[in-house]
Amino acid sequence: MEITVLDIQILKALHREVKEVSLLIEEMIAPYKALQQATKWLDQQEACQLLNVSKRTLQTYRAKGILGATQINRKTYFRLSDVELLMQGERPLKKQKK
Repeated sequence: MEITVLDIQILKALHREVKEVSLLIEEMIAPYKALQQATKWLDQQEACQLLNVSKRTLQTYRAKGILGATQINRKTYFRLSDVELLMQGERPLKKQKK
């Protein structure tokens, strides 16, 4: 086991630098925090539960363009805001072609 002794001045300087880097990172990500919080994503199961539909019906909504989705690594996600609009009826179901 190796023991390293640091001078208190060096430790304080290191602490200040880490704090400065932390503040810089906070400043860099601040504009994106609102966007991140505004966009809540639901997986397929959560969307099905909110809409009270089956997975197949949800897939039909996607195929017909009724509900947009994003796929990441074989997993499908839906925007909560889009699901809420569909629940409120603001996105009417398209008529099926006969």
